[in-house]
Amino acid sequence: MFSFIETPGDIKRFLEIMRVFLKYGWESAFELRKMKEKFPFLSRLEGTHVEDKEAPGPVKLRKIFEELGPTFIKFGQMLSTRPDLVKEDYIEELKKLQDQVPGFDFVEVKHIIKSELGKPVDKLFRKFETKPVAAASLGQVHFAELNNGRKVAVKVQRPDIQHTIAEDLRIISFIAGLVEKNIKSTQYYNPKSVAEEFAETIRKELDYNKEAKNAERFARNFQHDKSIVIPKVFWKYTGRRVLTLERVHGKKISAFYKNKDKALKKRIAEKYIDCFFRQMLVHGFFQADPHPANIFVSVHKKKPIISLVDFGMAGRLSYDLRDNFATAMVLIVDRNVKGLTKHFLAMKLIDRLYNEQQFILDMEELIDYFYDVDYNRIDFGGFGNALIKLMVRHRIRIPKHYLLFLRSISMAQDTVKQLYPEINLIGNARPYIDRLLKEKTKPRYMLKSFRENYFEFQRFFRELPESIMNIFKRMEEENLKVSLEARTIDELSDSLNKSTTTLSISIVMAALILASAMLLNTDINTPLGNSADLGAFGFIIVLIVGLFVIIRIINA
Repeated sequence: MFSFIETPGDIKRFLEIMRVFLKYGWESAFELRKMKEKFPFLSRLEGTHVEDKEAPGPVKLRKIFEELGPTFIKFGQMLSTRPDLVKEDYIEELKKLQDQVPGFDFVEVKHIIKSELGKPVDKLFRKFETKPVAAASLGQVHFAELNNGRKVAVKVQRPDIQHTIAEDLRIISFIAGLVEKNIKSTQYYNPKSVAEEFAETIRKELDYNKEAKNAERFARNFQHDKSIVIPKVFWKYTGRRVLTLERVHGKKISAFYKNKDKALKKRIAEKYIDCFFRQMLVHGFFQADPHPANIFVSVHKKKPIISLVDFGMAGRLSYDLRDNFATAMVLIVDRNVKGLTKHFLAMKLIDRLYNEQQFILDMEELIDYFYDVDYNRIDFGGFGNALIKLMVRHRIRIPKHYLLFLRSISMAQDTVKQLYPEINLIGNARPYIDRLLKEKTKPRYMLKSFRENYFEFQRFFRELPESIMNIFKRMEEENLKVSLEARTIDELSDSLNKSTTTLSISIVMAALILASAMLLNTDINTPLGNSADLGAFGFIIVLIVGLFVIIRIINA
């Protein structure tokens, strides 16, 4: 039976989706013949007109998604960012999907605002423009003015869009299951998992409260840089389906593409790409949809001011992931392919390799191809896509945050290259890469690692006595013989004394590490000073004692 049926409209919508697929000659997507045997009523779909028979498959799929509306447009856009799932010709065609649709009636806008914020539009706003300045598949934006005179942009969600998307997501999941079951070659890519991942992403975009929180986090990250503007969130006028932000000044960055002032375009390109790499490599929180419509530029005294909008999609990179990226970049520049392969294994980007030698040869060929290009002409997007294809060929699953990361870099590169083609992206990224690598050598990084692994240390030392007892017990049970050879009893005694002393010092060091780690996790003033400072001092003592133990072992 159909697993997606939850409302009477589900079957109607499913038949509508099938009709559109069949209209463009995509019967195989539903295995229609098999389904008709179980569900005879599907026979009425036979004879559906096939439109534009000669059109290539990618063009047909784009038209299908456009005709099926918002959910499928978003799904197609997501697929256009997944070279691990979709062939290049499909990617290029799906990139043409436009998330721009006619606006909905202002009567609906007023109804949604009152329903969400509890008051009518004329009570909340001094002015509210009835005509939207932008309309997309999920909502539209209106310019308005608060009662205190502040100029704002109000994003209002489309009426009933949550119900429509929920219905479509159930059907997409069902179709993904059919594809995975009936087309064996797709099982490696796990279509059901892809559908679930897409559902999670679009549900987040439907909650404007999440977008508002993302905007505030971006604002905190750039609060000390007056040249980067993040619009203020007005929470009193914001809800799940309504988002009110401060109106940004300037023009879309694309408006400067044809500007004749090359020096200005260079400054804008460098300012934006610096902003982008700071998001990724310093903050670890980046705008995941950095297309030109989401980047505004104003110029003050010949200096560009960058304003960012639309924070519905945000990517996250932990410190370890940023560090891994920096290390990978250095290995690529050094052409250290074996080191890069080991690094990929260590960072769990690769679970296993079926043919490690062939993978290394393919990586060498890939890096050689891009290495012989000047740094300022390196195609990050092309390199990222080529790397993903190589991994797919070696049956390596790619974590989604890496795909989002590579996609965002590719989009940012396209944006700045149209402004200033000579820009050196490696040069702009290098200071942040060097900063990440230097961080690893600082005591603060080591202390941070100890703090993060405190519970691992604690468990290890708690379980250590029991583990030692188990070893001795096993030795006793299996009657293992231990042979000791010494020239004299005195020499043996001296050796044992030294070993015992070293072992005792090591146990004390272990206890000091645990105590210091515990102190670092607190912030208490004591007669001897702040507890966190005492923890740091404890680690310094451990370092000194550790050097003493190493020298003792060497001289033994």
